[in-house]
Amino acid sequence: MPTIICPWCQTEITQEEGAEPEKWCPVCENELGGYRTITVDLERNEDVLDEDTGMTDEEDDFDWSSFRKDLREKSEDQLKFENLAEKLLDEQDAVPECPHCREYMVEAGELEVADTRFRPRMISPEGPALLEAPFQLKVYVCPACFAVSHALSEKDRAEMVRRLASQASQESQEP
Repeated sequence: MPTIICPWCQTEITQEEGAEPEKWCPVCENELGGYRTITVDLERNEDVLDEDTGMTDEEDDFDWSSFRKDLREKSEDQLKFENLAEKLLDEQDAVPECPHCREYMVEAGELEVADTRFRPRMISPEGPALLEAPFQLKVYVCPACFAVSHALSEKDRAEMVRRLASQASQESQEP
């Protein structure tokens, strides 16, 4: 039976013989197919010549048992990783969705942006900055596709809202 690995969540999807191939991943509901999809046929006929080497499996000196063991170990590591990611997600206050694959993202830490590395946008030519450095960003990592995303910390969100509200009231009071 052919096996497809979802490029978004790395779920192994086994297809029934004679059944139509899945078009959508049953786990993350992303589209399957195209350049990011990998189809793996794990069944090998030992009498068939390998296309690359021109040898049968008996003549091939590659250690397939070691290769299969490595695959199993990676699967076990993947399961442990997924279990830990689920535990971390349960402990988070905010659980954003990955913009790429729509899986929930794990909070990985905080990043402080220094004023020497940030050039702010000004609200108006003479007005205050939209966001003033230093500020902190929460860093999130998707456990499925490993995309990284940032969100402004709660403290800095409140400061930004206060700054914008203050600027809006000043502009509404001007004649």
